[in-house]
Amino acid sequence: MTQAFMKKMAAYIHGASYSSLSEEMIRLSKLAILDTVGVALAGGREASVQKVHAVFAGRKAGGEQATVWMTDEKILLEYAALINGTATHALDYDDVAPSILAHPSAPVTAAILPFAEHAGKSGEDVIVAYVIGTEVMTKLGKAMGFKHYDLGWHATSTLGTVGAAAACAYLAGFSEEQIANALAISASMSSGLQKNFGTMTKPLHAGLAAQYAIQSVLLAAEGFEANPDVFEARGFFEAFTGQETAADFQQELEGITFGGLHDYEEHGLSVKKYPCCYFMHRFISGVLEAREEVPITLETLEEIEVTVPPGGLTALIHHQPATGLQGKFSAEYACLAALEDGVVQLQSFTDEQVMRDNIQKNLFRVKAKEEAGDIRDSQEIEKLPVLIKITDRAGHSVEKEILHAPGSKGKPMTVDEHRKKWVECLSYISTEKLDQRQIENAHELFEQGLDLEAFERIGEWLSGVSGFCSKENERVMP
Repeated sequence: MTQAFMKKMAAYIHGASYSSLSEEMIRLSKLAILDTVGVALAGGREASVQKVHAVFAGRKAGGEQATVWMTDEKILLEYAALINGTATHALDYDDVAPSILAHPSAPVTAAILPFAEHAGKSGEDVIVAYVIGTEVMTKLGKAMGFKHYDLGWHATSTLGTVGAAAACAYLAGFSEEQIANALAISASMSSGLQKNFGTMTKPLHAGLAAQYAIQSVLLAAEGFEANPDVFEARGFFEAFTGQETAADFQQELEGITFGGLHDYEEHGLSVKKYPCCYFMHRFISGVLEAREEVPITLETLEEIEVTVPPGGLTALIHHQPATGLQGKFSAEYACLAALEDGVVQLQSFTDEQVMRDNIQKNLFRVKAKEEAGDIRDSQEIEKLPVLIKITDRAGHSVEKEILHAPGSKGKPMTVDEHRKKWVECLSYISTEKLDQRQIENAHELFEQGLDLEAFERIGEWLSGVSGFCSKENERVMP
């Protein structure tokens, strides 16, 4: 039963082509790649990335090499993917697929760009690889359902390792047999626990997924063997969901098709407007909207009530955040920062901002709860609204119902909003404000990314991106 699933997946990867993609899928893919690279460049300032860089950037001797985007260094291919991948997720500003509770673009983009660079692949090749990686990742996640996430796995890395391996297997020009072998290897390299949310290890998950994906493909290219029946009994699905038998997935797997209408065309991709856990975006939006209607401040605030769909607080594990990282997974901090500042941006998640006295002493005023029900009963959390009620000490209140997060399919970002986010991220690289020439350069790189298919070798565009970081601004790595 599930062996047929592997064959179906391998056939899709082997037969994929740029000409088979719709204009909409190409457009979405280019914007997603741009968004992911942008947040990675900004993420290079984070201590987590700098520490990974300090350990692995010296691995330059021998082998295929690729660029560390933030520094213009050339290092071993898989370690470039590790550093870049950690950077893509360091700020928690990368996109998300709510239907599988994962960040698809981070591990996939971090793997395919270094792999394509060293292999001399084109912009068209990269776009196809991106589509393959995210499609495989999404379809695996949908087959498994939310049980996988509910058990404590970080789906970005568990699913991302396999999805990124699928994308790199395409770039490697593998046969269907080699593709199946690479995917089977990657299935044993998948890992990542939610228990590390709010620490440096969470973004490391994305980096490891990209690294392991590339290593899986490099091993498969050498004839390294794995079991192509990895999705059968006692395999990937059972191990990551706790289901008793692989037969539990038979109906889901038989209904999955690859190619044709891709998942992102049907359901869209949620691009983040705020640099924090996606579970918080709708109630951040709700607080900001309410703030415009009623003049409630921290000084007059009595209480903020947040009601979310079942499972909507799963990742929000920090109720007394003491660091910027913890603040990214704190419903309490997100609500108070939005109310106090009227904006939630990159600078909102420094240690200093989180530890502000007027924030810390009011954390208890935020009451967050989930609706009754089971996360596994919902196909997508975003089909249910988030409710916000803010009350001041005089008894006045305002209520908001938020169905769509900014940047989601129901409320998509415009190209201009994407461009502004790109410039914001590139501006964040330096401790000094960009001058006019640097801003113009940032805009030019964005426009080139919108025309990614025009590059015969993707390394040409990456060279411009990394050059911006290393020449125009302070080097963000030691």
